[in-house]
Amino acid sequence: MFARHLVAVALVGSISIVAFAAEPRIEVTPTGQKVIVEASATDGTVVTRGGGVPYGTSPDWQNTLRRQVSGLVIADVNGDNWNDLIVGCYQSQSYPPYPDWENLIYFNVGGELEAEPSWISSDEVHTNDVAVGDLNGDGFPDIFSANGGSAFSPSRIYWGSATGPSTTPGWTATLPMASWATAVALFDVDNDEDLDVMTTNQGVSPLPFRPMYMFYNNGSGPASSPGWQSAEESIQSAVAAGDYNNDGWIDIAVSKWSNGFESGIYHNAGGSLQTTPIWTTGVSDTDKGVAWADVDGNEWLDLALGHDPTRLYSNTGGALSLTWSAVGTHFGHQDLKFCDVDRDGWPDLAEIHFSNGKVQIYRNNAGVLDASPTWVYDSPAAGTAIAFGDINGDGWHDLAAGFSGQPCISIFYAQPPALEVGDLNCDGRINVFDIDPFVLALTDETGYAAEYPYCDWHLADINGDGSVNVFDIDPFVAVLTGG
Repeated sequence: MFARHLVAVALVGSISIVAFAAEPRIEVTPTGQKVIVEASATDGTVVTRGGGVPYGTSPDWQNTLRRQVSGLVIADVNGDNWNDLIVGCYQSQSYPPYPDWENLIYFNVGGELEAEPSWISSDEVHTNDVAVGDLNGDGFPDIFSANGGSAFSPSRIYWGSATGPSTTPGWTATLPMASWATAVALFDVDNDEDLDVMTTNQGVSPLPFRPMYMFYNNGSGPASSPGWQSAEESIQSAVAAGDYNNDGWIDIAVSKWSNGFESGIYHNAGGSLQTTPIWTTGVSDTDKGVAWADVDGNEWLDLALGHDPTRLYSNTGGALSLTWSAVGTHFGHQDLKFCDVDRDGWPDLAEIHFSNGKVQIYRNNAGVLDASPTWVYDSPAAGTAIAFGDINGDGWHDLAAGFSGQPCISIFYAQPPALEVGDLNCDGRINVFDIDPFVLALTDETGYAAEYPYCDWHLADINGDGSVNVFDIDPFVAVLTGG
């Protein structure tokens, strides 16, 4: 993307601009860091190193709006079995100014997102993150909007319905101290079968530090006031929920932003989330972004951290250790997610950076992430958010990337490999993961079609006689084993 001329690491304030030949473009992150930018020759290009990542060389869909996107979620919020795109937007002192920052939904019409969002929130406040889940137990997905900005706008919920969420929020957080929510996680902390809400937070200079807050859910929705807060007041930038020690209780990982604070894990002790971290990285840096996934297949969740450089802490029996660092020259994370983009059974790691606008994917090769990005999209805009989900209904995860700029959303559709006889789960490979779908195809054609709607039942006709029956078993075993 663009060259970086200045990064002012301040939550709120002003910067002096001197002696530019033309008016500079200034972009501001959702949490208030400013960057002066200009275009580069690589804007809009894709670079691949090796294969396996199923995305093309240019976006397949882009919107037309000029907005500052802070969060993205791909989910079906109107019950039509097509995944929609939920967009959180923020307000800043970027230049040229951004005139609008309502939250948006692009509904999915038969496998394609509408050209213009037909859902626009009635309120217009600074949103830092969005999450989707059934928070009040009525069976409809709700949208939690983690809000803030220098106005300290409180977080809100748009309640869902059979036709989609209301455009008017029906719940507003009441905090003991005005705060700028930076991220949100929905998870069941006490195993009572409803979603509780955790927000990470910050303040503004000269009082930039805040605790984290959790809003307990009583079954009909989260309480408006937090029932838990961290002992430490700091700047937290992201949160991810996961059971890191396999005890059946969901813990949280939190990235923290410099100032002597260390990213770490807060342990859930039988439904009581501890107020101090049980583990930290031991380093204070400008970390942003955390994500859990079993990268190496040992049945313990590993932790990725948006550090400089990106890091992976491998988990063995509940003990974490640094085992991987990305190779690169610049890391300015805004978002970080795991997704098995190539459907090989191994979660891959994706990240997006603000000041160079790059979306990067590190492919997981049987438990080991590529050191350098396998796939890179260099956006002309400032990168802010990523999300994965099946938009066009082919069973593969598509990639949505959010930006501060125009367009502010780009989508890459996954490009599945050609179907091959014996590849019953249609992931482009014939391996042990095809055994169960083969058995299903053999015994229940209707059930197979329902479970794998994007596949072809005839892929189980291994011997090519026009039927799927017991005579295909031995040929399938031969194909599976290379015989």
